[in-house]
Amino acid sequence: MKGFSAPLSPDGGAAAYGPPPWNFAGRSFTILAECDPAAIAALVPDGLAPEGAPVVRFSIHDLICDLGFGWEFAQRYPERCQFKEAVIGLAVSDGQSFGFWDPFLWCDGEAEIAVGRELYGWPQREARLDMTMPHPQKGWQPGDRVTGKVTRWHEPALVMEMTIEREGDIDVPQPAFVTFYTERVIPDPRDASVVRELFASNMENSNPADFFTGTASLTLMAPELKPLTPTRIIGGRVNTISWTKNRSRLVRRLETKG
Repeated sequence: MKGFSAPLSPDGGAAAYGPPPWNFAGRSFTILAECDPAAIAALVPDGLAPEGAPVVRFSIHDLICDLGFGWEFAQRYPERCQFKEAVIGLAVSDGQSFGFWDPFLWCDGEAEIAVGRELYGWPQREARLDMTMPHPQKGWQPGDRVTGKVTRWHEPALVMEMTIEREGDIDVPQPAFVTFYTERVIPDPRDASVVRELFASNMENSNPADFFTGTASLTLMAPELKPLTPTRIIGGRVNTISWTKNRSRLVRRLETKG
């Protein structure tokens, strides 16, 4: 039986996902907001510390990914390789690098959820994700309305809205779309012990482009998100982006006995 991931099969073709590198491309809608520093700190795990101003990134992405099988695979199998993802990012440091820790993340793609939880430790949860797309011929225009919604367990979790005002990015200090921290949690069925492994992953060839910004609003409905209710919304942006996710660096490893 063969395969980089389950399910295994005689030829390995049933695997949910392949090995890194994974290549991504798509569109993003992001709102940047100032939030309570204490609420941010409460969501950061041991080994990391909040860094810089208390600015939180709320994003929804509409993506194509080759799942580690190559770009031709992504073109042949859109039903497997196209999905949406929503993420809340906190600016943190491990003393060596400056990047994002994402305490909450939702996705509607089976392979992305599986690899996130099994390999890297992204806290992927299944949800319905909806995001406004630009006009297919005109693209984004000033005055256009952009809406992003996350629905989980048939209830709204968050709603993002923006009115596009101009071309260009938001001038706010934030980590580059390069280093992301994740924590893989591995429970042991023998004794209920848990291994927690904190990784740093660098996104290679990160290429955000085609920025438009504007006035934004954000509504958080899920109870676990309420502490991050913004004290001030800085603004919103839409953009295209591509990147490659490769291997990771182990930051620390903890084991808790059951």
